Amino acid sequence: MCVFTTTRKRAALLATGMAAGIALISAGTAAAATTLHATPPAVPAGADRAAIIGGRTASEPYSFMASLRLPSLPAHHCGGSLVAPDWVVTAAHCEGLLKPGKTRVRVGSSDRDKGGSVAGVKRVMTYPLRYDSRLGKVPEGDLALVQLDRRVSQTPIRIADGPGRVGEPTRVIGWGMTCEYRRTCGGGPQQLRELDTVRLADQRCTSLDHGTEVCTGALSGKAANACNGDSGGPQIRRVAGRWELIGATSRDGDDKDPRTGGSAGCATTPDGKPGAGVWTDVTHYRSWIDDVIGKDAR
Repeated sequence: MCVFTTTRKRAALLATGMAAGIALISAGTAAAATTLHATPPAVPAGADRAAIIGGRTASEPYSFMASLRLPSLPAHHCGGSLVAPDWVVTAAHCEGLLKPGKTRVRVGSSDRDKGGSVAGVKRVMTYPLRYDSRLGKVPEGDLALVQLDRRVSQTPIRIADGPGRVGEPTRVIGWGMTCEYRRTCGGGPQQLRELDTVRLADQRCTSLDHGTEVCTGALSGKAANACNGDSGGPQIRRVAGRWELIGATSRDGDDKDPRTGGSAGCATTPDGKPGAGVWTDVTHYRSWIDDVIGKDAR
């Protein structure tokens, strides 16, 4: 399972959580049936199930939206954004489920299981490693670049020049969890969901890397946000009338104690107030992304 991480985990810590999620799905237990990646229960025609907690059914097509999955595991794992005909940006903590030659990527469909274009994964790249005194070599940021094994026909999204100012409206999209807690939430939505959001001051999120990450909350001010299964998916904003990519879904922004995994839900603070989330600032890595894609094209 690809989770919307609740604390600032990196490297081995993220890999451990990923492995635990895979084991939960593979076990085939009753508990596993309630995880995000299980087949969602039947929904009456016309019913509008909440997803991306507090969100709504996608109001328009998003040609760049990607769903990543391993055929050996059910349904959707992580989201991503097509930034070139054969390149997708996602979260580095999704890397444990990104297997060249195995992982399948569906691009450009609002339905996570059909439509759009489907391609395999050729290779996965993370931003050059840095050294951490506790963990050793770890990724610099929660960002991965996935090369597809073929070019797809969908229109990529442009990476913005910058994340925009605090207070500017944005939007997040994905197939993530429908409520705060995995065991009571049921399956994720079949149809893509969206949530109107706003960039918050960095201080509003805990353990945020200033300059490389973006703190975000619901534009309505209500308890609504991305959650498990939305990892790697896009945060976008309008620039000159078109959507541009500014972020990749990373983790909860309200958890206080990394030793216990925190106590806040995806959309709430520990004391139950409307919460915030952290997105990797993709614009910070734009030159690296352009360099990698450019080198491959040469």
